[in-house]
Amino acid sequence: MVSARTLQNCDDSTRYQAAKTLLRKRILSGEIAHGEQFQPEVDICRETRLSRTTVRKAIADLVEEGLLVRYRGRGTFVTIQRSAMQKKLLVFFGCRHGNIRGAYEEMIRGAESTATSSGYQIMLVNSRNDVATSFEQVMRLNEQRVAGTILVPIQSDQPQQATADLVAALGRSGQKVVLLDEYSADEKISSICSQNREATHALTSHLIRLGHRRIAFASCLRTEPVAEREEGFRAAMEEHGLEIPPEYFLEVASRDPARQGRQEVDVFMAMRQPPEAIVALHDLIAMNMIQRASERGWKVPQDVAIVGFDDLPQAAYSHPPLTTVHQPFHEMGALAVRRLIEQLENEKAPVRHERLACNLVIRNSCGSLLSKAA
Repeated sequence: MVSARTLQNCDDSTRYQAAKTLLRKRILSGEIAHGEQFQPEVDICRETRLSRTTVRKAIADLVEEGLLVRYRGRGTFVTIQRSAMQKKLLVFFGCRHGNIRGAYEEMIRGAESTATSSGYQIMLVNSRNDVATSFEQVMRLNEQRVAGTILVPIQSDQPQQATADLVAALGRSGQKVVLLDEYSADEKISSICSQNREATHALTSHLIRLGHRRIAFASCLRTEPVAEREEGFRAAMEEHGLEIPPEYFLEVASRDPARQGRQEVDVFMAMRQPPEAIVALHDLIAMNMIQRASERGWKVPQDVAIVGFDDLPQAAYSHPPLTTVHQPFHEMGALAVRRLIEQLENEKAPVRHERLACNLVIRNSCGSLLSKAA
């Protein structure tokens, strides 16, 4: 934020531009929401130590830009006006990085095809799984007067708070928001995700039916989908009377998708009683584990069964092919756009929280072929 001292050290023209930039940032960041009353000019003058003329000129320009509106006798209000074209502009706000492209590409394809067939344009924005980058992108989107955003939450150290802050910053600009790949705790925000709990329960139960008893879980940062998958795993183990030793429940140390799971294989192998099977939170962890196990001479599935979650395109071509859970990514992206358009075209459209069913995809990495041979 531009300080009062900095403004005072500028010439008249620069002070005016700096004041305008400061006020625009308060609007576009969501600090002052669409429909809320703007600060009185006298308060802005006192805060910035600028003349009434300078502040009034900056506000007049923002009125001209369609960010503020003045009502005689009532004051100045934030009103982010959108053109006919901007009202048809949507955003897919993902966190694509590393080899995780497969999942997001399918979501994007579903979103793009549905948006185009409905007469909307959709932009792609990448948060790079970084909080600061995400808020920079929010500022740009609000400046472009985007009508609605499909938000895939980032995996930060405080994911729930980061997601809530991003949703608030988008919503306060007058945007409609649909949360994708996470179940929303906010009753005002629609959300779409997979049946993570049920799918992981089915995956774990499949391993148990194959005769595996010592089963470990390789987890990651605790987001809502992560918590649900953990719950599904624990529920299946409990239903079959199987214990989960604390050391069998590991959070991957690396935040780099290309390395997640490799170190954990070393940890599991060093145990006095290594697990017979490992449920990985997602396919990238599972495939990294398969590769590392091979490097260490641990055969999959003969020595340890490894399964994943997502059914990324490369999962079918790992060695051995990965048993996993297929998420309906294309359908999720398409449904997110439909729900967003519903809200844009109908102010009374209900808020929906939807969970889509997943399918178990059985391949060789779980030991199913060994079981049949036996």
